[in-house]
Amino acid sequence: MSNLEQQHKLAKDLLRAAREGDAAALGRIRTVRADAGGAERPLQLADAQLTLARETGFDSWPTLVADFHERDFTVFAKGVQDGDAARVRQQLALEHVRARVNEPAFVFGQRAAHIAAKNEAVLAALLDAGADVNLKSEWENGPYTVLDNADEPTARFLLARGATLTACVAARLGWFDELKRLIDADASRVHERGGDGQQPLHQAKTVAIADYLLDRGAGIDVPCIDHKTMPAQYALVDRPDVCRRLLERGATPDIYMAARLGDLALATRLLDADPACVSARIHEPGYAPVPPQHIYGWTLGFGSPHDIASRYGHQEVRDLLTARSPQRVRFLNALMAGDEPTARAALGADASIMASLTREDQGRLAVTIFFERYRAAEVMLTLGFDPAAPGIAGGTALHAACWVGNVRMVERLLERGGVGLDDRDSTHGSTPLGWTALGSVQRRAQGSDYPAVAQRLVAAGADIAAVGNKLGRSLLGMAEGNTAMQEALRHLGAT
Repeated sequence: MSNLEQQHKLAKDLLRAAREGDAAALGRIRTVRADAGGAERPLQLADAQLTLARETGFDSWPTLVADFHERDFTVFAKGVQDGDAARVRQQLALEHVRARVNEPAFVFGQRAAHIAAKNEAVLAALLDAGADVNLKSEWENGPYTVLDNADEPTARFLLARGATLTACVAARLGWFDELKRLIDADASRVHERGGDGQQPLHQAKTVAIADYLLDRGAGIDVPCIDHKTMPAQYALVDRPDVCRRLLERGATPDIYMAARLGDLALATRLLDADPACVSARIHEPGYAPVPPQHIYGWTLGFGSPHDIASRYGHQEVRDLLTARSPQRVRFLNALMAGDEPTARAALGADASIMASLTREDQGRLAVTIFFERYRAAEVMLTLGFDPAAPGIAGGTALHAACWVGNVRMVERLLERGGVGLDDRDSTHGSTPLGWTALGSVQRRAQGSDYPAVAQRLVAAGADIAAVGNKLGRSLLGMAEGNTAMQEALRHLGAT
C-alpha cells in the first residue's frame, strides 16, 4: 500500500469488477458481507472499502483511513525534524495534516514550529499553513515559546511574523535594549518564567545583562522549575564570565564551579566547609547543590568534579580533589574512567570497598550505560556489579542498554544474566522493550540499532505483547515517529 488515494482507487476498482460479474471480486466482498450483491442488497462502495480494510488488517474503513492519516502526519513530523522544507510543504497540502499543524505532537509537548525554530524555510511552510507562532509547548515544568528555540536570524524572522518577545528570550540573545524596554514597561518581567521555569537571569548572555537584571531585583539563587538549577549554574559552561560575575555578587557556589573555572581558592574553601563534596557526582543524590536531573547533566555531562577539572585542564584543582578523596572515591573515579588496574589497586588497598557499595553505587553500572560509557561498564561487569540495580529513572542496566540501542551491550547483559527481560522501571513502569521503542524516537544514539535490540530481547523471551509502560501505552505507540522501528515491532508480533 502506498497512500490513501491508492486505497480509494482500489476500492472503486473492486466494486466495479464485482458489479461487472467478476466472481473473484464478488467472492472477496462476500467474505466480509455475505449478503452484498444480492437481490435485497445491491453492492455499495462501503462494501468494497470494508473488504480492503479487513484484508489489510483493519476492523473498518474508518480505521484504515485513520491509520493512513497518521502515516501522513508521521511523514510530516519527520520532515520537520529533518529540516526538509519541501517534504513539509508537500504533507501540509493534505488537509488532515494541515489541521494538525499546531498539535503538541513532539517531545515534551512541543509543536512543529518549536522543532523548526532554527530553520526559516520550514518555519515559513508552517506559518503559511496556519501555525501559531505564539503557542507554547505543553510542558508542565515550564512551557517553551517558539522564540526560546530560535537563533537570532530566525528570532527576527518570527518577530516579523507576529511572535511576541519575552524577557527570557531577549536576555538569552543578548538583546539588551529590547530587554530594558520590556522591563521598564513592566518591572515584574524580571521574574517571568520561561522554558523549564527559567527566569531571565538564568539566560543572561552577558555580564552587563546579568548586572542589569540583578540591579532590577532578579533573584540571584532562584532555581528553575524543571532542573532545580540556579542562574550561575546555567552560565557555568558556556558563559563562564557571567558565572564568575554572579559569584562575585553573591551567588551560591558549588564544587563543579571551582572545577570548571579552575578556581583553586574556591575549591579549597568548599572542601574545607564540606569535605564530602569531593564525592559528588552529576545525576546522583547526595550533593544538595546539584540534585539529580540538574542541568549539569546536559551541560557538563556525567561525571565527578575530578573529571570536570581534568576536562578543562585545571590540574591543580584535580590534584587537590584527588588528595582530599578517600580510597572509596578514588575507586569509583577509576571505575568511571574505565581504569581497571587503578580500580583493582584501590580494592587491594581496601578490600572492604566492594562490600560497602550501596544500591545506588551498584546502580552506577546502569548509569554508565545510559551515558554510553561502555568501557566503564565493562570494568564494572568484570568486577561484579549488579546489572539489576536501578539507575536513571529506576531502570536496570538492560533498560539503559536498550535506551541507547547498543546491541553488543544488550547481548553482553543477556549473557551475564541477573536482570529480568520484562522488569519494569520504577518511574515509568516500562519494560526494556518499552525503553527500546521510546529510545528509537527520543534518543536515537549514534551507532544504535533499535530493531536489532528488540529482536534480541524477543529471541531471549521478552514479552512482545506486553504493554510498554504503566499508562498502558503499546510498544507501537511508544515507537511513534520511527516507522522503521514500528515495522520491526510488528514483524516481531507487536500490535
